[in-house]
Amino acid sequence: MLISQPGHSQHADSLNVYDMPLDQLINLQISSATKSVETVTDIPSSIIIISRQTIQEQGWQTIEEVLSNVPGMYMINDYLWFGTDNFGVRGFFSTGSFNTMVILVNGVNQKEDWYNSFPLTKINVPVEAIDRVEVIRGPMSVVYGNSAFLGAINIVTEQNSGGGAKLSLGNNGNYRTFARVNGVNGRIMYTFNAGIYGSNGINRPYADMTDHIEDSWGLPQNGTSKGQLADNRRYFDFSLKTGNFRFNLSQTNTRRGVIDYYPGYDDGHLAEIQSSNALVGYSKDINDIISINFDVGYYSFRNRMDYKHKSDTTAYTFDDIYSDAADAELNVNLKPTKKLDVSFGVYYQMVLSDKLVVDAPNLSEEYVNLDAGLSRDDKKYTWAAFTQARYALNQKFSVLGGLRVEQTPSYTINYAVRFDPLGSYEYLAREGTYKYGKPYLIPRAALLYHINDGHHLKLMYGKAIKQASMGENMDIVRYPNQEQLKPANMQTLELNYIGRVADKAIINLSVFYNNVVNLISRTNQLENGEMKLFNTNSGKLRTIGTEFSTDLKFTQRFNASLSFVYQYSKNMQNGYERITLEYAPRVLAYSTLSYRFYKNSTIAFSGYYIGSMESYWRPDVISSMGDHRTPVQLIADGERIGTKASAYFLTNMNIRFNDVFREKLYFTFHIHNLLNTTVKYPTTRSNDEFEKGTFGYNRYFIVGVGLNFGALAEKPDKNN
Repeated sequence: MLISQPGHSQHADSLNVYDMPLDQLINLQISSATKSVETVTDIPSSIIIISRQTIQEQGWQTIEEVLSNVPGMYMINDYLWFGTDNFGVRGFFSTGSFNTMVILVNGVNQKEDWYNSFPLTKINVPVEAIDRVEVIRGPMSVVYGNSAFLGAINIVTEQNSGGGAKLSLGNNGNYRTFARVNGVNGRIMYTFNAGIYGSNGINRPYADMTDHIEDSWGLPQNGTSKGQLADNRRYFDFSLKTGNFRFNLSQTNTRRGVIDYYPGYDDGHLAEIQSSNALVGYSKDINDIISINFDVGYYSFRNRMDYKHKSDTTAYTFDDIYSDAADAELNVNLKPTKKLDVSFGVYYQMVLSDKLVVDAPNLSEEYVNLDAGLSRDDKKYTWAAFTQARYALNQKFSVLGGLRVEQTPSYTINYAVRFDPLGSYEYLAREGTYKYGKPYLIPRAALLYHINDGHHLKLMYGKAIKQASMGENMDIVRYPNQEQLKPANMQTLELNYIGRVADKAIINLSVFYNNVVNLISRTNQLENGEMKLFNTNSGKLRTIGTEFSTDLKFTQRFNASLSFVYQYSKNMQNGYERITLEYAPRVLAYSTLSYRFYKNSTIAFSGYYIGSMESYWRPDVISSMGDHRTPVQLIADGERIGTKASAYFLTNMNIRFNDVFREKLYFTFHIHNLLNTTVKYPTTRSNDEFEKGTFGYNRYFIVGVGLNFGALAEKPDKNN
């Protein structure tokens, strides 16, 4: 756990962390980790809380930048898929969209159902709207089920901490507009956030990324990515609470340039992502012993990608992914004695539609279009039941145990594709059934030892699963004889210490061990003269790591945090034991500095070091019917798909002037990548055309002016 200049979970903006004693900082309360309010020292997880004050002081511009400063997390952007930046966590990186941690906004799940992922371009929360970010690391499947493979992130925007507006402009086309209104009217508390922001995106010569630029791409001489990776986003959310009821609604839209297989013509390929989420909840304390919480949600997602292939203006194609789902969850918390806390929960989800539609006649001479996904006559269901219990053996020791049972029963997948090898429009239609739908048991356990009020130990064990997504299960109908995919399975053992030292520092130390089996991996294989690409449960991975963090409070004006992470991840799949694992830096470091001066204005620096990373090791393929090499021999005869990405250290600077000219008026000046460090990411399997790797942002600056105003005055309740 690291507490990074946090605010209180119930009143995030009303407390000044400079003035908070350290004993309060390590006893903050959150509910994301167990779905019941608990102090950080009592939660059997590794927790990071980033407050609104920290985000404001450091000037981080996007949720991607916030997460890049979380110890143990590191970003890779290959410009593909949903146009989203992806993150590795504790030495594990999954190519494609971010799919190893559950992401919530105000407790509302943000998953899309085609890849079971959490693309940040779908979530889009402006940093100005954030009251706090809670990052819970480690397997969280007992609480959140499938997808909580490496933890959960909850982004909170609904606190009654005052409204405001801000306008920011910078180089590279950076712009940001934001408005926030909240208040209390009788028994109704409400919050409204809206933001529009974007930039011109990455601008690099394509020759820096690959030596194999094809004439068919239609690029101009010395072509660059300028204008092809522009990023423009819109966000809106509304939350309302009255009595025991609450309502949340959010709508996002992203238009972001992507590079899929190869760069597009002119202004390039464009991904347009739209998402709508709505949730109605009811919470009530029945008495001093029993409390309940009931939520019902609806989720809609669409990603449409418009392609511009080659220089032929008629060669525009598209693919369209869309899904709709609804869910319901009931949680009951019991506290029958001072020593015992018990919680029960039931969960039910129904995926109403989940489809991929492709129209791409110019991608190849034979391929025309595709319609695949969940059968129109079927629905995809998931149900779960879970329980957790904590018992205090005495004032120092307490134990926790939890168990979840979860099942996704069988569902039907349709697959229809048209070919045109002879101008005859051959039509192929198949139907398959996902049958690996047995119930799964997911346990967790912890022993907590409170040495005294200032020092705490946690020994934790947990298990997590990650089900195959609809997109991955397309192999059921592509290759009907292929073995169906099982859920990936991870087990974690972790020892965590958190302590207060001399009222000047909070020290946190974790040692963890992760063991992952049944990872879903892509495999190339030649069968009967036909090359096939399909998924298997062949992946195995082990990680041993340690994380050390300290928050330093030198004076009332000067705060700092330092973190160091060492992790060793090893590929245990047969044939890969001596091959260095891709996308797994061994050393990471993070730091923040903040100094408060005239009228509580601040100057702040943040930085992180990410160690070097290898790219994917691609096995060789069988070249002919007479090639009888074994899978292990094919692995040994393989090669890296790209060059090694060097380590880098990126720093940011932010100055914030408060109460300028008038009270609550402020100005900001932010420099991203202060030293103009070259940030290069390794080549991924998703975009292996770029064997030299892809790049992050060069230095840019952005200036802003904003006005804070308090929450609306409370009006008398006429019913009282």
